[in-house]
Amino acid sequence: MTQPPQGSPPGSGYPPTPPDEGGYRPPAEEVQPAAPEGGYPPPNAGYPTPEGGYLPPDAAPYPPVEAYPVEPQVPPGYVAGLPSEPPQEPRRRSPMVAPILAFVALVLVGGASLFLVNYLNATIDDAATEASLEPGPVAAADPATEPEPTVAPEPTDEPPTGTEPTEAPAETLEPEPEETAEPITVVPPSDQRADVAGSLLFTRLGGDIWSASGTTMRSLTNSSSTKADLNPTWSPDGKRVYFIRSTKREVRDGRARLDGKYTLYPTDLMSMKADGSDRKRVFNSLIKDSRGEWFSHVLQPSVSSAGNNVAVVSDGNDGAGDGVELHIINAKSGRMRKVSAPTEALPTMRLGHNDPDFSPDGKHIAFTYNDNASTEGDPRVGVFTCQTKSKCTSGRTKLLKSGYANPSWSPSGALLAVEATDGTGRDIAIISAKGGHERVQLTNDGNSFAPEFSPNGDQIAYLKRDGLGIDLRIMSLEIDDKGKITLVDDRPVTSDGEVDGDSGLSWYIPRSERSRSVDAAEAAGEEESLEEDLLEGAPPPPPTS
Repeated sequence: MTQPPQGSPPGSGYPPTPPDEGGYRPPAEEVQPAAPEGGYPPPNAGYPTPEGGYLPPDAAPYPPVEAYPVEPQVPPGYVAGLPSEPPQEPRRRSPMVAPILAFVALVLVGGASLFLVNYLNATIDDAATEASLEPGPVAAADPATEPEPTVAPEPTDEPPTGTEPTEAPAETLEPEPEETAEPITVVPPSDQRADVAGSLLFTRLGGDIWSASGTTMRSLTNSSSTKADLNPTWSPDGKRVYFIRSTKREVRDGRARLDGKYTLYPTDLMSMKADGSDRKRVFNSLIKDSRGEWFSHVLQPSVSSAGNNVAVVSDGNDGAGDGVELHIINAKSGRMRKVSAPTEALPTMRLGHNDPDFSPDGKHIAFTYNDNASTEGDPRVGVFTCQTKSKCTSGRTKLLKSGYANPSWSPSGALLAVEATDGTGRDIAIISAKGGHERVQLTNDGNSFAPEFSPNGDQIAYLKRDGLGIDLRIMSLEIDDKGKITLVDDRPVTSDGEVDGDSGLSWYIPRSERSRSVDAAEAAGEEESLEEDLLEGAPPPPPTS
């Protein structure tokens, strides 16, 4: 019950009586609030009705609840009646974002730094390589202490024709450290290993030239990120090795294309001593003029018996040929000229030549004449006869039977070891150098190629593919007095699958160690003359350039 305010008479009630009555109500009198209009609902009344009554408590409400209209509730941030997205709270970054971004930035900066360092190193290496190849200023020698230089006489050769430039003499290059490499024993077991007579040259993957002799091997050159060596071949006296060096060069385009800079891999003809020292460049394939820099391809050298000429395949002095064809490079002057051998021509290109090999007497060059049968390649061996030993750019060509490629002369010049191909694989065979008929097929696995006759004439070195690997092997032959050839042995020289199958082989045995007892047997039954009868249907040779 409500208490009276302070100041009211003791024992008085509350609230005071109306003014016209005065005083206060008695304390014990209960003050009841005024009843609402229409009176209070009866006890336990149910839901009210529109007519003013009440429904029983257990009756359903009137009207039903679901009948009442429900006003849509519009949350804060929405506009009633319009589609709207809820207000977006500020995005909070995870505490891991900043460290991740910092790590990514560190990786990018580190990668850029490594690239810059590698680029600068490559540029420095290229500059050093080019500087070592190009002649530079030489300090004046003291005449009191230095002997007068000896000038080698100019080689005897046909006079220059037209306006073809004359190449400078071979340049001497700085020795490289790999020339002192220790011999390495080959991989095959000793009871299976071939014992190599003389010295057999080959190339390992990566561009290193190796020499196998007896049961050991040694590296003559070491490749790098900017150079690789391939196609080694012996000089006839065994004192020097000729080979091709491919060198990476960053050059500028005089027409300012490709940002004015691009990469070339020129192929220069080189020579070195048998131990890998005294490297010299014989032919520089790089070409420069106002339009920029490019190069002529020079590949697959073979040295004549006199040592003055080197047969190669090339697209010409200007690098503008549409195929590689036979050329001769003078070993001393470095001048290159085209050989007048025929070539098969298609509407869009010339198929050209490959695999030149000088005969032991220096009068002939056997090579692969690239022919075609419909859409399939159909190579054949061509034999070019030089007009003279010193003038081997003019002459005539005899084309042998199709289906053979990559010839190698026997020491007597009567036979050619070749690849026999049927379009599905290659095998080693021996054919007559005069008529081209097959004397024997020595393998039938479809994975044997690159034959090289031994200077003794009783062995053939070759390459064999096994899966993805290629190894060097030597087969031994027996040739009877009637010319019958029998394979008697076949052994590996390597067995690690790391030989370069595109490079070829070259074999040298000193004359004092050679056995020529098979010469007569090789030539047995050969009656045709190599100097006579061009093969019927052979295209005429082009005019001498």
